[in-house]
Amino acid sequence: MSILDLNGHRVRHGDVMDADGISTLMGSDRAAIMYSDPPWGEGNIRYWATMNRKMTGEEIEPAGLDAFLGQIFKIASAYVDDFLLIEYGVRWKDLIQKRGVAAGFSPWGIADVFYRGGSKLLPLHLHVFTRYGAQVPSGYLAAVNGTHGFATVRAAIAPLASRYASVAPPRIVLDPCCGMGYTARAAVECGLRFRGNELNKARLAKTIQRLR
Repeated sequence: MSILDLNGHRVRHGDVMDADGISTLMGSDRAAIMYSDPPWGEGNIRYWATMNRKMTGEEIEPAGLDAFLGQIFKIASAYVDDFLLIEYGVRWKDLIQKRGVAAGFSPWGIADVFYRGGSKLLPLHLHVFTRYGAQVPSGYLAAVNGTHGFATVRAAIAPLASRYASVAPPRIVLDPCCGMGYTARAAVECGLRFRGNELNKARLAKTIQRLR
């Protein structure tokens, strides 16, 4: 496990299943927003464990879906104040909604977005949850629906970030599976601080590059 501080942002290389590592990453900080695109289902969790071995040589025993999602939502419950945004495959819609409620969040809506699979755009859900009475701006889903890739992340974060424009120090966006840094880029562009965790060193390097 290693943690790097970057001009008010902070990233960690390590397994998201390591609760102590996430605690070290966050310290006494609280996130206003958590945005994450964690692996979908058992097969995708195993796939990324294999990809991590191929790209970095590191062996990680993949967690089961129940344990993995349990950890993702446990992190959200422990560190997130206002908004929880989870990208996930459409076949797991009911499961993600159930997990969000169990973690103490209120389901607000689901945006119909896309991801690129080869030359095609394929359907994806962005689950929007709120907490402690946080208000989502009007027209939010209309602005997010139909987007894909980084456009989805920015369209989802920017309207929420505007409510923190006069807050100092800037509020935090957390992504416990931050991959190649789309959430980090959106946080920076919206004037927010970023906290991210990623298992794969090669992908985390992209996040660090975006933050710099």
